Amino acid sequence: MFLFDAIKNIDHHPFDCTFKNLILIKEIRNGFFSEFVFMCNFCNKQEIITNENRASMPVNSAMVAAIVNTGQGYTQLDTFSAFLNMPNMSNPLYQKIHYDLIKHTENTAIEAMEMAGKEEARLAVEENSVNENGIPLITVVADGTWSKRSYKSNYNALSGVVSIIIILYLYYRKKFF
Repeated sequence: MFLFDAIKNIDHHPFDCTFKNLILIKEIRNGFFSEFVFMCNFCNKQEIITNENRASMPVNSAMVAAIVNTGQGYTQLDTFSAFLNMPNMSNPLYQKIHYDLIKHTENTAIEAMEMAGKEEARLAVEENSVNENGIPLITVVADGTWSKRSYKSNYNALSGVVSIIIILYLYYRKKFF
């Protein structure tokens, strides 16, 4: 829709040139993002139209996020692009966007955890649930696992995973209190 709106809005006053007066000079591609450079055959004004709205998530970032969130990688994106008969982004561009996406996700997660921790500390202080030093005592719901599969003789892995789930606490607090 954005691309068609951009085409529709081409109007060179005072000559009343429109899209029908434009000649495509070149396309500049950067991954899935394209800029189309046109030259008006009447007034010689240059127009650049892009295939994405700058107010939306960039198309290259959206493609990398979609591929990563479905458990895929660059090779699968390359195959997907080939099936669609579309040129794919380069591997270095994919890797850069992937790194930026990971950093953004990590920063967002840390920010959300800090906000949740501050909120839980505030609630604990309001309920006077603090120790003798005034440190808030926070109740959490946790779940975890420890795998038994390993390559050592005792079959206890050296790693595990734990999840602290604040959503359950908030749900039950609202439901029962």
